Amino acid sequence: TDRLSATLGLRVDRNNTTSRAVSPRAGVIWKAGADTTLKTLYGRAHRAPNVYERDYADGATLIANNDLRAEYIETLEAVAEHVVRQGLVLRASAYRWVMTDLIGLAAESADGPPQYQNGDKVGARGLELSVDSQWANATRLRASLSLQRAAYSGGTALYNSPRLLARANLSAPLPWAGASAGVEWRH
Repeated sequence: TDRLSATLGLRVDRNNTTSRAVSPRAGVIWKAGADTTLKTLYGRAHRAPNVYERDYADGATLIANNDLRAEYIETLEAVAEHVVRQGLVLRASAYRWVMTDLIGLAAESADGPPQYQNGDKVGARGLELSVDSQWANATRLRASLSLQRAAYSGGTALYNSPRLLARANLSAPLPWAGASAGVEWRH
């Protein structure tokens, strides 16, 4: 309808490593009002192990793993977007993703070379708030704040995965040949 739309997709990959993988996608978009849009998005994807991860072995620094499987990710996201005025958009997004059979380097034995292996299940839940503002002279400010918790299936926090991410980007056009300059801050 004019206010409600749905998009469905299906991707089928076939390769000699993982045979066949099916990756569905779905999105439902509701135009709740003249300036407000609500979206629900779902997706599943995979990544087959590459030749290096699966087949490389030199006996000294790496052991091959012909049993390595593809890793999968499944995502679900709800998004609310509101146009405050022309050039000013506010967004809020809540999401969850789960990755299974994550491919990583692991020690085969305490004194032997490592090997790529399928690992534990990893999941994350989060919330992101953002603002996008653009002025008549094409100067643009984009800023976001994300709170997330990413953890292994046992509850241990994911390494090198911050709980708070803040970001701001300011860009402006320059008077020469369509160039622009910008500065970005991340924390």
